[in-house]
Amino acid sequence: MKNLIPIIFTFFLSNIAFSQQNSPWPEWVFHHWVWEDESTQQSATSLVDDYLARDIPVGAIIIDSPWETGYNTFEFDTNLFNDAQGMINYFHTKDVKTLLWITTMINIDEPLHHYADSLGYFLEKNAQGDTVSIKWWKGRGNLIDFHNPEAVSWYETLVDKALALGIDGWKCDGADNPFQSITPYSPYADSTITRLEYSHAYYRFFFEKTRSELGNDRIIMARPVDNYGIDNVLTEGEVSEFAPINITFAGWVGDQDGTFEGLKWALNNMYHSARKGYLAFGSDIGGYRNDDNFPQTGRGKELFIRWAQVGAFSPLMENGGGGEHRPWKFDNETTTIYRDFTKLHYRLIPYFMEIADSAYNKQESMLSFFNKTDYSYMLGQDLFITPFLTSGTNITVNFPPTDNWVYLFDTAKVYAGGTTETLDIPLSEFPVFVKEGTKLEHKLVSSINELNQLQNPITLYPNPANDFVEISIKNTVNFQQLSILDVTGKIVWNTNNLTTEKVRVNIESLSSGIYFIQLVTGDKQWNKKIVIN
Repeated sequence: MKNLIPIIFTFFLSNIAFSQQNSPWPEWVFHHWVWEDESTQQSATSLVDDYLARDIPVGAIIIDSPWETGYNTFEFDTNLFNDAQGMINYFHTKDVKTLLWITTMINIDEPLHHYADSLGYFLEKNAQGDTVSIKWWKGRGNLIDFHNPEAVSWYETLVDKALALGIDGWKCDGADNPFQSITPYSPYADSTITRLEYSHAYYRFFFEKTRSELGNDRIIMARPVDNYGIDNVLTEGEVSEFAPINITFAGWVGDQDGTFEGLKWALNNMYHSARKGYLAFGSDIGGYRNDDNFPQTGRGKELFIRWAQVGAFSPLMENGGGGEHRPWKFDNETTTIYRDFTKLHYRLIPYFMEIADSAYNKQESMLSFFNKTDYSYMLGQDLFITPFLTSGTNITVNFPPTDNWVYLFDTAKVYAGGTTETLDIPLSEFPVFVKEGTKLEHKLVSSINELNQLQNPITLYPNPANDFVEISIKNTVNFQQLSILDVTGKIVWNTNNLTTEKVRVNIESLSSGIYFIQLVTGDKQWNKKIVIN
């Protein structure tokens, strides 16, 4: 049923009414975001185009570091982005928002550093005026003193250069964290500044400045809770908390390894972010950090898919980082599953908006976790999710203590609250359950007959094949294109003129291996694997 699930939500979500105008966040925070660890104008544009070409919706792209001529110059490096304004305009024609990566660190080798330092615009080491330069992952530099209004006014003139391009927000990265072991001093405030005080000033500056210039549909992406893999610090807000709760509408929980252990740490940060009351957040699908041995170890297909499924059932679904994150670079099955769950995420947007309004008014999170053992959680009041923490298809599910729970991917399966079940969940499905008796559950049941009519229409004979294959297609009314693709996604045969329900294709010229038959019909895409000997 993997291609059918988005349809389920059409019935339910069409009856949900919500008012965006009273919400302090734009709807697009709940869209699908993509990015690369390092990019150029060409690669960023291709990234969005390649997703859209595969019928995977994209709502935002993050232009990550490096994009500037130097850190905090706020000027695009024309060697990397020859026409930044044109790029942003292009994304906007595709209804894709653009966010830029930023910190408040100016490195000591930048000309701007000497100017700002000469005017006392940086935090210092102590009241005696000793400068403290901070080593971070992009070099060594200093942090703007947000307690100094002259420093802020000067800094605004730099930020304005990027805002003039009409960007939609910022990815505010954590250069505020490396100085947690020291306590800088603000000459203007004549006071030491804690890390959390600085963090809040930093994030509020970008949030408020951008909205004041460009409108209230702009946001920042920032860390809610990030424990950097040290769980026992989480009672100390000075170490683990970052952005202010009331402006964090698109939190991401930091950098993790591209492994199942990394997924656990992402869920651990999500667990604590929910407990702290952060509204909406997610994690880098597949983990941020690259494994040089990919695909033999680290971010393999199974881990990537299971993490993408977590992303689909998180308020923020975003995919990017070091190494390979493009689903079509794994294989065709991964692309299909990723597309299905991304579309499912979009079907949930009205539900996200509704539960976000309710949670925000109560100063609560959209997610509520049950424990740090299996990281099972509620998304709103009606959806229960148990993520995969290890490889395999078997998973133990501990159902919430009350109500009955209907399996999203097979509504005939209903489980009693308070029970424990060991289930076999194929890679194309995910342990998601809907509370019985709700609007959502009723809409699921009422749509079963229609769903059963939407099975994959492709049948093949023979399979495996040698010199020919017969492709049969049920119902060609909405036919658009029939193709054969190799494992890299390259089309090796196709037609857009199918006049009968069966076509015989000569495949003698194709090398032995795995291929995929792809049918595009209406707004759907169907795939079936074939082995050519």
